[in-house]
Amino acid sequence: MSADSSRNPRSQLEHATRRRDRRRVLRRAAAWAIGAPFATALVAMLNRHRESRQPEAVQIPADVPDGFSALGSALVFRGQDGVRAYSSRCPHLGCRIDRGVDDRAVCPCHGSSFHADGTVATGPATRPLVTLRLEPDPETGGWTAHAP
Repeated sequence: MSADSSRNPRSQLEHATRRRDRRRVLRRAAAWAIGAPFATALVAMLNRHRESRQPEAVQIPADVPDGFSALGSALVFRGQDGVRAYSSRCPHLGCRIDRGVDDRAVCPCHGSSFHADGTVATGPATRPLVTLRLEPDPETGGWTAHAP
C-alpha cells in the first residue's frame, strides 16, 4: 500500500470534522439571527412592564393616622419617629398590600408581613418593601411620596 492510503482516513476525518464545525457555526448563527429580535422584544417588554409598576406620586395628608395606611400606590407608616412611605407592591409577587395589622403591613395574597422599617417580618417575601422618597407639601402640611 502506498502512503496515500494511510493519509486518506485521516484526511476524511479532518474533512468531516471541518464540515461538522462549519454546520455548528451556521446553526448558531441562524439561532442568533432568529432569536435576537425576540430577545430584543422581550427585553423591551420587560422594561415597559417594570416602568408601569413604578408607583406614581401620592399625596399624604398631614392627619394620616398612626400605624400603616394604604393610600393608592403608597403604604404609609406613621410612628413616633415620623412618617415613612413604601410602595404598596409586595416584593414577593407584586400583590397590592392594602392593610396593616398590629404595626405590620400584611400582603393579602400570600401572607408576607413587613415591619415599620419595611423589612420582612414573615415570608414568603425575601426582599424589603421599596422605600418612597417623601417631600413636604407646604400647601397642605402633608407630604408627597415619589418613586425612589
